[in-house]
Amino acid sequence: MTNLLIQSEIVKGVVSNSGFSLSEYKDIATIIGVFIAVATLIRGLFEYAYQGKQKRAEHFFSLRKKLKENLIFKKLCLLLDLDSTDLKSIPFEDKRDFLGLFEEIAIMKKSGLVKPEIAYYMFGYYAIRCWESKNFWDTVNKESIYWYVFKDFVIEAKKFEESRSSFNPNDIKI
Repeated sequence: MTNLLIQSEIVKGVVSNSGFSLSEYKDIATIIGVFIAVATLIRGLFEYAYQGKQKRAEHFFSLRKKLKENLIFKKLCLLLDLDSTDLKSIPFEDKRDFLGLFEEIAIMKKSGLVKPEIAYYMFGYYAIRCWESKNFWDTVNKESIYWYVFKDFVIEAKKFEESRSSFNPNDIKI
């Protein structure tokens, strides 16, 4: 109890010698507390946004990996570069899955999850080669409504490809 009284007297002495009242110290402490809370909230919001961006990037790169490492897709890309007649013998299911990959990317782009420049830069080349290939579409109905998302992606990718004079690779960011 004596200890508590001594501490109380010390606090009163500090308060009276500083020119501030205990109430003013309390107000200063409240302001500092609010400042720390706001700073923590802002940092949390930035961290949340960064994590969302990171998850979108991971998904995007998994699609890129799928295009480059899936043996069927890899073969399709090689054949599309030449518009090889071997494309005619590729099973419909493989072509459907290949087109589906580009439609996933197109949907991510339309949803704002991926910037258009990145989608076109990373995937536009093969989407255009595919759309322009006579041999790829030999066993697939190119005019089916189920390929409209793909078709729109290709149209936009072509515009991007044609505007390369204004393209700056340093602008490519996730």
